[in-house]
Amino acid sequence: MQYLFIILATFIGMLMLMQMVLFEITRSKMAKSDNVNWYLSLNRTFSYNRVGYMVFVCLVCYFISSPEAMFSTAWFIYLILFIAMGIVADAIVQYMILIYGKQRCKKEIQEAILLQNELEQLSQTLMNDETYVKTPEQYDEKEILKKYVEPTDHLAFLSVDKGEFAKEYAPLPEAAFVVEPYSELESIKDKFEDTPFKVTKLTPSGQMPFKDDKIDVVMCQYSNYDKLEIHRVLKKDGYFIVNQNGTANLKEFLKIYMPYGMKGSWDAFSCAQTLEDIEMKVIEKLEDYGTIRFHSLNALHTYFKNNSPDLGDINKYKIFYLKALKEIKERSFYEMTTHRFLIVAQKVKNELFD
Repeated sequence: MQYLFIILATFIGMLMLMQMVLFEITRSKMAKSDNVNWYLSLNRTFSYNRVGYMVFVCLVCYFISSPEAMFSTAWFIYLILFIAMGIVADAIVQYMILIYGKQRCKKEIQEAILLQNELEQLSQTLMNDETYVKTPEQYDEKEILKKYVEPTDHLAFLSVDKGEFAKEYAPLPEAAFVVEPYSELESIKDKFEDTPFKVTKLTPSGQMPFKDDKIDVVMCQYSNYDKLEIHRVLKKDGYFIVNQNGTANLKEFLKIYMPYGMKGSWDAFSCAQTLEDIEMKVIEKLEDYGTIRFHSLNALHTYFKNNSPDLGDINKYKIFYLKALKEIKERSFYEMTTHRFLIVAQKVKNELFD
């Protein structure tokens, strides 16, 4: 029986040491990333929910270390005792770590609670505020588009803004189309009711709704696209103009929800390479890196509401908004990186790889 208590005492000591080391590593990472939500998670009542996990761990340890004859009566009795005491020991360690964390981060927890209360109050009184400051844009996609559109052309817009970019474009050529890849057509048809635009959508199989060699210019505004479909619908010598956000765009937000980043890099060079791979000729290649600075939570919320409505959900992205609010209070502003690029490519062959 003595060996059982020795093993359990050793287990408790090792588990406590490992948990403290893990806690300190996590605390260091959270401090560097200003993860206010993590500190809030420490301010909770204790609850134990690791029974299944500990049963598995104890079983493994017991199979390795038990000196009793396997599956004997004594072996089963000690197994039950070992599991029961292991669960109790783990519960004690988890409780002690929670108390340790509350004491270790007492100041940060108090600050996080005050910040959360302020965020909740602000979220109830949000107003439209477009006073955020952006660095000057390096190119104007509308002016670039105008260089490649002739009065007799067929022009197709592919975007995710429910036709807002297309609606503001002028002058229109002989035929103009708005291709909506995601939204229901009924939600955008009304705004084009008295215009020459034809509003359409992708086919059920995800194809562009045009015959081969039908379109002179396809303008892709911040939307995903199928490069082979673009090649198919373009006339020979037609142009594909793609304006998209790069991987560095709003990287401060992505670091919170995608801490390990995305594989590869999406920028002007990589986009141009994908189009050259299908034998399109790159005519122009532009890159735009900048910043956008917010001096209030209202301004930050307004920007996302206008540009990425989903990110305007404060409850859904609470961690991000708490971090932003903290920086605004400490530095008087919160700054994010912007990154976009534009490629103009020309279809030089009707058939691929001939």
